[in-house]
Amino acid sequence: MGKARSDIDHPAPTGIMGWSVSDTVGAYDRETIFDYIDGAGEVYRAYDFRQVKVWRLVKESAPDILVEIFDMGSAEDAYGVFSHSREDESSGIGQGYEFRGGLLCFWQGRFFVCVLAEEANDTTREAVFALATGIAERIPDSDGPPALIGCLPAADLHPESIRFFHLSSSLNFHYFLAEQNILNLSRDTRAVLAEYGTGPTCLLCVEYQSTDLANSAYRSFVSGYLPESNDREVIEIAPDKWVGVRLQAEHVIVVLEASTEARASELLESCANHLKDVVQQTGLSQ
Repeated sequence: MGKARSDIDHPAPTGIMGWSVSDTVGAYDRETIFDYIDGAGEVYRAYDFRQVKVWRLVKESAPDILVEIFDMGSAEDAYGVFSHSREDESSGIGQGYEFRGGLLCFWQGRFFVCVLAEEANDTTREAVFALATGIAERIPDSDGPPALIGCLPAADLHPESIRFFHLSSSLNFHYFLAEQNILNLSRDTRAVLAEYGTGPTCLLCVEYQSTDLANSAYRSFVSGYLPESNDREVIEIAPDKWVGVRLQAEHVIVVLEASTEARASELLESCANHLKDVVQQTGLSQ
């Protein structure tokens, strides 16, 4: 089956290993998603979530399989919500997938897809993989993960820790920075966070829409988080706990939880150099 369709009105070809779609199909938008996912809806609303469609697949004398297809508005936000709780990542279904305990999630194009067997066994596992593959074949390809991820140095990186997001609430979910939004994150910002080495050390890079906005965010972060820094790039805020920050055109780079001054400086410099390369290669704002 080709990949020409941009909307999903059916989860996969019927009759996958005997499972077929029941008559029940649900659809929920930004306002009604809490009717379907109480509380966890905010995870999706932190991105450009548009709608989720839900199907239940049934087979006589077999566990049901639930299919959820989230339209996230853009490929980068589909990747972002996939990255939100990812613990591992495999290739071969969509543009990246994870399978845990009967649940397979993947992203492709602007869609984030979850296929869940209500009882995990060898047969339902095979069906979940077949369904996910069939769904992926119906979704057009897109570019890879957000270009901003290219700023992350590879050495000592934990790839499964990479998170892409926009809002301060998302940052605080992964790394609590402050009660207030001291980096001025908004729906118009792009941010990537990742862990390095043991400890671990965290590296954060935020892209703003202008150099003025980036400068304002940099000053806000310094005054709110490093008030005694006297504009030093790296400062020890507790024993063996170093923080670094650098303003680079439309970007603010932050290193958190570094064990030494040298490590914080190294990550700042490496990220800045990678960011220059990404800007040259992709036209990412700088």
